[in-house]
Amino acid sequence: MTGNLNSRESTEMNDSINPLGKLSPEEFLKEYWQKKPLVIRQAFPNFQSPITAEELAGLSFEEEVNSRIVIEKDGEHPWQPIFGPMDDDTFSNLPESHWTLVVNDLEKVIPELTWLPDLFRFIPDWRLDDLMCSYAADQGSVGPHFDLYDVFIIQGEGKRRWQISTAEVSEDNQADDTPLRIHKTFEAEQEWILEPGDMIYIPPNVTHHGVSLGESISFSVGYRAVSHADLLNDFISHITQNLSPKLTYQDADLKTQTYSSEITDDAINRVKNIFKEYLTPEHKEIDRWFGKYMSDPKTEHTETPEFAIYSVDELIGEINNGAILSRHPASRFVFRNYTHESTLFIDGNDYNVSTEFAKTLCDSRIINTNLLKSASTKETEILLDLYNTGSIYLD
Repeated sequence: MTGNLNSRESTEMNDSINPLGKLSPEEFLKEYWQKKPLVIRQAFPNFQSPITAEELAGLSFEEEVNSRIVIEKDGEHPWQPIFGPMDDDTFSNLPESHWTLVVNDLEKVIPELTWLPDLFRFIPDWRLDDLMCSYAADQGSVGPHFDLYDVFIIQGEGKRRWQISTAEVSEDNQADDTPLRIHKTFEAEQEWILEPGDMIYIPPNVTHHGVSLGESISFSVGYRAVSHADLLNDFISHITQNLSPKLTYQDADLKTQTYSSEITDDAINRVKNIFKEYLTPEHKEIDRWFGKYMSDPKTEHTETPEFAIYSVDELIGEINNGAILSRHPASRFVFRNYTHESTLFIDGNDYNVSTEFAKTLCDSRIINTNLLKSASTKETEILLDLYNTGSIYLD
């Protein structure tokens, strides 16, 4: 699908490209991250899109691929969305201009493209959401809107005009007759035209509007924005799943009260004490819960191998014969370091391993024979299980 690009070549690319241009990661994080937009000209010098419009359209036909088309004009109504999978009729009925095809989770279905989000590893891996790619016909757009997450947008082919606004957006400023959250009115504060290799960073809650000038392709590296509501709900679910039903509200020292219908301060304080027991920053389960929560991939793109492998010697043999053992980009690998060991989190599961094993496994997408040979018996079992479930694979 994407030519001859492999993991080793991807690593070499990452060693030679700084997508922040003359900025260091420290300067970017201090001055721009979640603060203000930034345009970097030729962040990717001589950039050539690793995927064509035809290949992107072909991906949108597949059931497991998250795709959509947004038609601004000449559809059934303004800003009409069409959700995949697509078919030949979908594309044959599109207007000549003012539409965009978007494909999410691109790195999960084309592992060769992981080198692109890997260039941004100055942001923690567990924050990464996905690599998105969009093809736009002339004047194609997904409308002026803001996102709750951070995004780096790289121009791949053609040109797009980007406009931004930092003004507050009222709740009623939403386009009618479309499920998409597109602003009805938009007044630009700044404007740039991006050409291949140029990049724009857009922080959360900044309204942005990209319009294709002719046909174009762009790539977006987006980061997770987890709501407080989701965090609280998931943590409460985690800590309550194994609580004994015998743990109930208790008031063995109950005193008589003037009004039987009154909820007293004493009752409220008892409830507060119950909450304090579980909802405190020092709760011992926060570390493990958060690692499992943030390593949950939320989507299923891994596949079990055709033939299972039950010994590390077999894996080493495959590598010695020229195969590459890699982490699957659809799987999430993160770890939490403690004094004497680390907890490794992969796809919502947790494993207690040595710190060196956790760091080495999570640091590179390619798994070499040194790690296989130095792993303990327990770590070896983990690796074999990861291979047989598709979280690591031989290419």
